[in-house]
Amino acid sequence: MLNEIKILYTKAMMKDCYEIAKLKGEVWNTTYRGIYSDEALDNYDIERNKQTFEKIVENPKLSLYIVKDAEKIVGFISFGEPYRPFLHYQQEVGLLYILKEYQKFGIGKKLFSIAKDNVSNNGYKEFFVTVNKHNENAIGFYIAMGGSVIHIDDDSEDKQKPGVKLHYTA
Repeated sequence: MLNEIKILYTKAMMKDCYEIAKLKGEVWNTTYRGIYSDEALDNYDIERNKQTFEKIVENPKLSLYIVKDAEKIVGFISFGEPYRPFLHYQQEVGLLYILKEYQKFGIGKKLFSIAKDNVSNNGYKEFFVTVNKHNENAIGFYIAMGGSVIHIDDDSEDKQKPGVKLHYTA
């Protein structure tokens, strides 16, 4: 299934945004079913998310990288200026999504390393990540990547909102 020879990590381009939005919806369905409401998942808006990714690609203060297996986009990561400012942090890893069948092959680690290296190469010494409080697998991944928990949001009725924030040195 995973063909190491064909795996490619590259900066996303405008033409990739629809496929990235589609992939995000697929990952939401496999990761957040039972956490997010069925209504939120069933009404995922690919076009609105495509526009969000286009804004990320156009923004010089943000970066969006994709990973492809042959020609298929199987994961992505965004990083740069925080989407929602937090404390004194000037950099954030905002989104990291990988199709379920491509998880556990080191793709997330490689994408995270690309983000961390870019943050460091841009002169920043630290960054943060926010992960959904109810996504235990993701929290475990981010802790394994060297993060330390610095804040946990209070619970809310909408399980999309509460997060765990982790600190990293670049």
